[in-house]
Amino acid sequence: MKRLYHVPLNLNIKNIFRILVLKFIIGMAVFVLPAAENCKAQIVAYTFAQSTAAYTSISGETVLATATDNTTALNLNSAVFPVALPFSFNFNGTSFTDINVSSNGFITFGSVAPSPTYTYPISGTAAYQGAISAWGKDISSFFDINGRSGKMSYAVTGTAPNREFVIQWAEFRPNSSVITTTVYSFSFQIRLEETTNKIHIVYDPGTYLAGSTSVNGSVEVGLRGASNTEFNNRTNTSAVEFYNSTAGTSNNSSQTFNTVGPNPGLPLVGQVYTWTPPSCYTPTNIAVNNITSSSATVSWAPSSSSPSGYDIYYSTSPVPPTAATAPTVSNFSGNSYQINGINPLTMYFVWVRSNCGSGNISLWSSDIAMFTTTCSNPPAQPAVNGVTVSPNQQATLTAVPSSSTNYSWYDSPAGGNLLFTGNPFTTPALATTTNYYVSAFSGSTGTPAARSYVTGGYIGVGTINTGILFDALNYFVLESITVYPISSNGASGTVIVDVLDSNGNLINTKTANVTGAPNNAPVPQVVTLGFPIFPGTNYKLRLRSFTGISGLLFESNVSGNYPYPYTVQNIVNIKASTLTAAPANTPLTNLYYYFYDWKIGSKCESSRSMAVATVNSMLSTSEAGAKDKIKIYPNPFSDIVTIDRPELISSLDIIDASGKSVMQNVKPGSKLMLNHLLSDVYIVDVHMKDGTRQSVKLIKK
Repeated sequence: MKRLYHVPLNLNIKNIFRILVLKFIIGMAVFVLPAAENCKAQIVAYTFAQSTAAYTSISGETVLATATDNTTALNLNSAVFPVALPFSFNFNGTSFTDINVSSNGFITFGSVAPSPTYTYPISGTAAYQGAISAWGKDISSFFDINGRSGKMSYAVTGTAPNREFVIQWAEFRPNSSVITTTVYSFSFQIRLEETTNKIHIVYDPGTYLAGSTSVNGSVEVGLRGASNTEFNNRTNTSAVEFYNSTAGTSNNSSQTFNTVGPNPGLPLVGQVYTWTPPSCYTPTNIAVNNITSSSATVSWAPSSSSPSGYDIYYSTSPVPPTAATAPTVSNFSGNSYQINGINPLTMYFVWVRSNCGSGNISLWSSDIAMFTTTCSNPPAQPAVNGVTVSPNQQATLTAVPSSSTNYSWYDSPAGGNLLFTGNPFTTPALATTTNYYVSAFSGSTGTPAARSYVTGGYIGVGTINTGILFDALNYFVLESITVYPISSNGASGTVIVDVLDSNGNLINTKTANVTGAPNNAPVPQVVTLGFPIFPGTNYKLRLRSFTGISGLLFESNVSGNYPYPYTVQNIVNIKASTLTAAPANTPLTNLYYYFYDWKIGSKCESSRSMAVATVNSMLSTSEAGAKDKIKIYPNPFSDIVTIDRPELISSLDIIDASGKSVMQNVKPGSKLMLNHLLSDVYIVDVHMKDGTRQSVKLIKK
């Protein structure tokens, strides 16, 4: 089976075109970049300084471990120790009272501890809540070399509220080794200040205790937040002295060293790295809701620094604001703000920062919220009534007015999957009560725009840059596509589908659940997208990643080309496949990747109404053996109903549409007064004198 592998794509947002207001109409679209990027703003906001001071070994310390031999098992090669802090220490906006100390030159925060052999504290993906790395790599100590042995320990200096907690790695090697003929010894500390929450890393470069063979390598030095996208680290090349480091540019930026020669050398005697936390933290979890044609509500989680207010900046350009950028809204006191007076059918970008007063402001949020305003005249929100069915039966839901067929039925109040277009909607057989959501729309929907899968596909493994290139000749909504997930054992998983512009900017994304099938019997699965696409060239629809499955099928025409372009006149032009990243996007016409049976439209949707399909187990009671079917009328009724042959009835119960019993053990006559009931649908559970039961549905006007 043919497999393709590709190179990752840079997803950083760059300049894109200003969106035009068009004659076509769209429903709401909103996208927020991953929240982890926001946390990066906190770590980046720490300020760095370098100095020198006398290196002072701690005394009266608590010893965590001591090297007792020069074997790997006993020379402090791989160990992690949980340590309680003597005071609460705030790191990255969160207070901690304990840490984990690794023999590999770093500490971490949070309940998740690194493994004993973990050696990439900043670039690694372990799920701890933060890390401080002084010498992050595989290192070890030694035993009884010239009377000296390594140990790890900690101590508290000073008095409250100005104490300092010091973790010390004494008599360690720069690399892990068991050799005793060449031993280079050095020491270092991580120091945490009470109250100020400053972080210091202090080095004592040490000396040779045996031999003189050069030891060299690279180490991770600096801070990491809750993920490896959050870093504030240091770097130098082998041609630059260790002490002349600069800020790292990626999470795996490192400092190089050697024990012989000036470049890059080792830290200076008493070299101190200091990171000072910001006093004004960036708010998190930026979100946009309640989007209309002219307004939207942006909200955020409060900043841990309790600012006096928040600044908001929104624009039709994705270019992030800087510290000098004037906010659109200044020093707003709440955590939710309604933006008014914006244009319909336009994409906006939103950032928020904390304003702590007197010019003390945080960085702007990094989790940029992107949203598209709706069309200016959407249809009215439809009315819809719920229904009640017995278990494992289908429900038929009808939107009002029933004469219209322009309805879309979904499984979620926003986003979600499009289940059906039309009216009425018949659900699958239901085991439990289920909510559905319906909107009214105007405009077109469901226009085919791409090829269908034929046969003989390959499993696509390389996904990062692979996709379909297309031009948007006019505004349209990419409603759905069909994919063929592959799994030899029928496993379930997810796929992430993106649209990128010609510069590689991410403008739409959707994560969908899929179930695989064997590649010799692929099963099509429709992925609902609802992507608003504005006029432009060289868009790419791509599969960013997948989980749980082996991949998606694609087609390769070895002997010729596919009949590109696939065109819907004046709307979209699907041009080619591509394996390369934007802006190159080298077109290939002998491949067709992943995304079949495009459905496009220009519909303008109302907001959604909820319809409840109630499953009532009372309706499943067997009526076998009933000698006579009881009639209750009129139906619908106003106040009074007539019961046919009440002498056959022992009692009856009345249950509302939610399943709640509103009348119990009623002894009926020929007339039953129900004027106290609200307008609703009811189930009358009739207990017959012969032991059988019957159910009658009644509607109160």
